Amino acid sequence: MSIRSQEQVALLTDYDTSSAYSAAYYTFFANIRFNWKKEQRVHTLLLCPPAAYSGQATVAANMAIAAAKSGTPTILVDADLRAPGLERRFGLEKGEGLGDLLAEDVITTQVVRQHLRDTFIPSLRLLSAGMAAEGEALLLSEKLQAVIQTISLCFSETETAPGMVIFNSSPVLAGPDASLIGTLVEQTILTIAKDRTNRTQAKQAQEQLERAHTNLVGIVILDV
Repeated sequence: MSIRSQEQVALLTDYDTSSAYSAAYYTFFANIRFNWKKEQRVHTLLLCPPAAYSGQATVAANMAIAAAKSGTPTILVDADLRAPGLERRFGLEKGEGLGDLLAEDVITTQVVRQHLRDTFIPSLRLLSAGMAAEGEALLLSEKLQAVIQTISLCFSETETAPGMVIFNSSPVLAGPDASLIGTLVEQTILTIAKDRTNRTQAKQAQEQLERAHTNLVGIVILDV
């Protein structure tokens, strides 16, 4: 017998599909998919908050669940090396992930697949933050772009349907992590927790992402 933690209970799979909570995430994903280029095989998305928000990992997890359950093969990447939390959301033990990939001498699709972990959602795999040292130093590695490109290439080798890679990062204002990833992905969305993120933080985060020349396609207000 297993008991889910409170963090896991917030997952989309714990809500009725007809609930307003579920509908909001499926609508969120539908809006993103609407802007996809038909000829593109893999789509990449970054979700990032302006400042620290304990529910951010759950937001990313639910976005990935909505994508996978809508028929899109999905890889969810925990790029928050400062405070990783996606393994807990899916009831997984701590294991190797993004940080370990960045420490590899050679990054191939075979190596990436060895680090991907199945979840209880069909078509949804997780690349956790990993066992390597936490912090921004790993994300500053020149290998980050190679890792992102190789993750996307995995879809070309194994999937016939268009796939999606969703990155969850540390807060924009906490350092360069979110901006670095944002420059390497197709779309970036700023997630703002109502009554927990102030106007100044939201504006500063938006400006930082724009200075980095990320493709900031939207801002989502989380009614928490």
